[in-house]
Amino acid sequence: MKRHSIKAKITFWYTGIVAVILGTVLAAVLIFVNKIGLSATEEEVQGAVTGFVGNITFKDDTYYLDSDTEFYDDGVMFCVYDEKGRLLYGSMPVDFPKQTSLQSHKSRSVKKGHKEWMIYDGVYSYGNGKALWVRGITSIHNIESYMNLAIRAVLFIFPGLILLIGWIGYVMIQRALKPVDDICRRADEISGGDDLSKRLPMPKVKDEIYYLTERFNEMFERLQQSFENEKQFSADASHELRTPVTVLISQCEYLLENGELTKEQKEEVEILLKQSQRISQLVSQLLMIAREEKTVNAEKFEEIDFGMLTEIVAEELEIEAEKKSIKIYTEMDENLIIRGDQTLLMRMMMNLISNAIFYGKENGYVKILITQADHRIRGQVEDNGIGIGPEHMDKIWNRFYRVDKSRANENNRTGLGLSMVKWIVKVHNGTIDVKSTLGKGTTFFFYFPKE
Repeated sequence: MKRHSIKAKITFWYTGIVAVILGTVLAAVLIFVNKIGLSATEEEVQGAVTGFVGNITFKDDTYYLDSDTEFYDDGVMFCVYDEKGRLLYGSMPVDFPKQTSLQSHKSRSVKKGHKEWMIYDGVYSYGNGKALWVRGITSIHNIESYMNLAIRAVLFIFPGLILLIGWIGYVMIQRALKPVDDICRRADEISGGDDLSKRLPMPKVKDEIYYLTERFNEMFERLQQSFENEKQFSADASHELRTPVTVLISQCEYLLENGELTKEQKEEVEILLKQSQRISQLVSQLLMIAREEKTVNAEKFEEIDFGMLTEIVAEELEIEAEKKSIKIYTEMDENLIIRGDQTLLMRMMMNLISNAIFYGKENGYVKILITQADHRIRGQVEDNGIGIGPEHMDKIWNRFYRVDKSRANENNRTGLGLSMVKWIVKVHNGTIDVKSTLGKGTTFFFYFPKE
């Protein structure tokens, strides 16, 4: 599903609505200005014709035209016609259609090609059935030119204006929604961290953001309570299971040593013992996780030589590696001092190396490299074992997850090892990653801040 920002959506709709409204207003203004201009021109021509007729004196069956009469005045040209439409005085503009009919006392526009004129015809009767027509003609090209220029200016400015409005709107919306971004960022920090007791700061104003923050904090409260209940249940259940499992193991061992069992009965008891030991190991690991999560305190960390610690763990696991003819190679820099919990760090290296041995191939190798890099300690545990498929890479850190389920019960493996490793790395402010090729091997990389 495509992700669309709310800011972008609101900006899009806001800009679109503003563009429609502004475009409508500008179009209405242009139409109104055009009509006002044409109306003013009509009144100008009509007034000019009326003024021109003042130069004509009608008497009985004839009329007299003043000798100083001008047939052009302030952009208006005048033509005088008899009752049969024959031109008596004056001249018409170039390209003006000469056959344009006379219409009494009516302003109208006449267009030919790209030129347009406004005309007004006035008829004045005298004598016995005689009449004199006076026509005023003025060009409205200037008005049309102005309107075309205005339209071009609007078409040129309008897109930039809309973009400016859109940008201003986006900035305003971004500022208005900034508290929501802050809520999302802080919520990610809380949900992605180890401390669910943190809460979002409440805004000072009781608006929608205030109530949204309040709901988030209520949700974190419920999540924290559920998480605490789950951890308490794991600790309580593990503690309660420890005693009966221990009794079961001891009874199985007693039967195998002192009981008079048939071969078939002995095999059954051995199966019970193996599964009991597996349950015991699982219970011990769950108890350790529950206790450490409650008691781990970075302020109580001590300085540890991580290289020496790794050497001790590697030596301890050599016997396990020899069972599969796997060679363990180590390479350490000197003075690899970090602050941490020795028990947890030993458990981390124990899990990584034993994991490499378990999934390694016969006559294979496990290479352990601990070096200094950029004020950090860089660790690497590499094997040439079965590898991890791409579909498992994002799941191997989950509790109880095992890549090779067909070997799940071998060596009492519980699927807690790598999840514990990731947690230990995290509480020491480190990072861990993995690279693997199916059938060729796996390499774990981790980094710790150097003391």
